[in-house]
Amino acid sequence: MEFIKRWLFKIIIAIVFVSWVSLILIDFFRAKDMKRPLVCLSEKTEEKYGGKYYECTSFGYVYFEFSKDDETKDYGFRAIFAKDQVEEKYGDQ
Repeated sequence: MEFIKRWLFKIIIAIVFVSWVSLILIDFFRAKDMKRPLVCLSEKTEEKYGGKYYECTSFGYVYFEFSKDDETKDYGFRAIFAKDQVEEKYGDQ
């Protein structure tokens, strides 16, 4: 019985891990096409750095879009703990 519990636990962990990696890959390729992620745990839209900033936080990663009035547009995909690339690029202006 103990063997079955361990085996079942390992299978469940593997399924969760594969699902999480699949979600990351799907959202990464959606971000390359400038589409928003499938799952957003929190969303934030604000005016900063002289443009409009949108951020969607998901399971361990963040998708962001930044557009300025002069039609400059940046978008990206980063880990939650990584520095904000928009702040690094436009923050000092």
